[in-house]
Amino acid sequence: MNNLTSSDDQFLARVKRIIEENIGNEYFSVEDLARNAGLSRSMLHRKLIKLTGKSATDFVTEIRVTKARELLEKNVANVSEISYRVGFSDPSYFTKVFKKYYKILPGDVKKQISEGTYHPVIAPDQTSTAQSWVKSVKPLYRTLIILFACTLIAVVIYYYNRQSRSEEKSIAVLPLQNFTGDPENEYIIDGLHDALIGELGRIESLRVISRTSTLRYRDSNESMKSIARDLDAKVLVEGSVMEAADSLRLLLQVIKTAPRESHMMVGEYQDALQNVLKMQKLAATDIARKMGIRLSDEEKQLLSKSRTVNPETYKYYLRGMYHMNQGSPDSFEKGIRYMLKAIETDPGDPLAYAGLALGYAIQGHGMVTPEGSFRSAAAAAERALRIDPSLDEAYTALALINSYQGWDWPKVKDDFEKALANNPNNAVAHLHFSFYYLLFNEREKALYHANMAATLEPFAAANQTTLAWMNYYYGNYDQAEMHARKALELEEDVPYGVLVLGWTLIRKGDYQEALVLQKKLPAYQDYYKMLTSYAYIQIGQPEKALALLDEMESANGEKSVNPVFRGVLAGMLGYNDRAFELLYEACDHKIFPITYLKIYPGLEGLKKDPRYNILMHKLHLPV
Repeated sequence: MNNLTSSDDQFLARVKRIIEENIGNEYFSVEDLARNAGLSRSMLHRKLIKLTGKSATDFVTEIRVTKARELLEKNVANVSEISYRVGFSDPSYFTKVFKKYYKILPGDVKKQISEGTYHPVIAPDQTSTAQSWVKSVKPLYRTLIILFACTLIAVVIYYYNRQSRSEEKSIAVLPLQNFTGDPENEYIIDGLHDALIGELGRIESLRVISRTSTLRYRDSNESMKSIARDLDAKVLVEGSVMEAADSLRLLLQVIKTAPRESHMMVGEYQDALQNVLKMQKLAATDIARKMGIRLSDEEKQLLSKSRTVNPETYKYYLRGMYHMNQGSPDSFEKGIRYMLKAIETDPGDPLAYAGLALGYAIQGHGMVTPEGSFRSAAAAAERALRIDPSLDEAYTALALINSYQGWDWPKVKDDFEKALANNPNNAVAHLHFSFYYLLFNEREKALYHANMAATLEPFAAANQTTLAWMNYYYGNYDQAEMHARKALELEEDVPYGVLVLGWTLIRKGDYQEALVLQKKLPAYQDYYKMLTSYAYIQIGQPEKALALLDEMESANGEKSVNPVFRGVLAGMLGYNDRAFELLYEACDHKIFPITYLKIYPGLEGLKKDPRYNILMHKLHLPV
């Protein structure tokens, strides 16, 4: 790469330089690399796969071990010191990785150099295999093959460059304005807004900011550039609904905000309410076309496939979604009632089933009557997919059900993948998929999906908190603190944000602020009693944690106190026999959130007990 002539070579050189500049930082992640390179993590991953055949993680690792090999050959330090110099925090893991790449233990490099027998072997990749094959054929055929390969590469680069230009696109659809003259139509306007975001979300090369993050700009006086900067979106869509009765009339403006503000498109869409789905898909297709995006055959099919709706059913569905999205228990129940009315009006319409399924699944995950909620969600999701197998909400609901109660992990992964195949911008699926990968010890994928959820919903405190929790779990305490504080900026004293920030500060030795944070948690909830106990134990006040355990055990006679909460707290205090008694009870009865057991802090002693491995086996999870 000395004589760089192509943009691809320059890109690879820049990425390599960034890695080398941070090579000694064990916490330098793929997310950090993407940010320094000015790309999203997914975009970086796709470019490296196309250019090198390696994932971003493998590319970073290769550069680290290459540098380690150079240092070993120069004999500048011992193996442990070199492992730290190239960003490995665990010398034994470094040894394993080095041997995988060079077929030799790092400790043997110096010895073989001195003996004159040092010949490191690099595992063959696709390029070296292809080259050796070309050399084996006759010169004439070799020439023809090389010419064909050059032509093929030129074609691939041409289409790759065209595609890469469209991949770097991001869009936010601002709340639609109600110009119908009737405030009662607000639920229809909100539904159209949500649906347009959903249709655009089907396009993989387009990053679509979620509805919840754009809602704050309803009736906003902020400039387009300011809104685009806050949402990290290059294109904004403004719109207004002029009619919303038996017919719909929608006006849209598509505005490019960088490098200077300009109008890309002005469109007007009018049709009968029964054709609303067709109208939404047409608008999404027009926007994509104006943005220069090449749709795949699958995306074209998803955006062209349509059907008519029963207007009365559709209005019940929109009312149901409107109330379910309000966030309070009362509005959720009201939304459920409207969904059931929609189903009663037209049992063959899949939208209400899908909305009902996702609502029940999220309710169950929130530990509000989870067993009944999950059962209702499963029935609704399966009915929705029998009617329309492209509904990502239904796949998301099924994945949640199996994650938190069914434990059919291959199906969990399959349903999350199907949800994201139908809508790559499904923030809920990304959020919960991150926990799947955490449970299966796949660090990079867990952080990737948590980061995607936070990117698609930049103003959702829950998503920032999940990203904080992930970074805390993986020991990235500065990142954990940053995202926890961001969550608290978005929603003051949000419990999960308070909790993770407190844990992180304990790890960083700031006990005083951690204690202040503990007092902000909802002390009346058994879940938080369990989790706050970790802080008390770490700061040298185990008696307070023991008092909370006694309180929960005593209360269990009057009400049912989740055995997971009691078991985890007993494990934190070192009462392993009692802990496993309660945790096995939770496992046998599939009591949520037993599958989360491995991510709770303070259970090091429990994890050393042979019974822990048996429990993980019963949960069908790796240790």
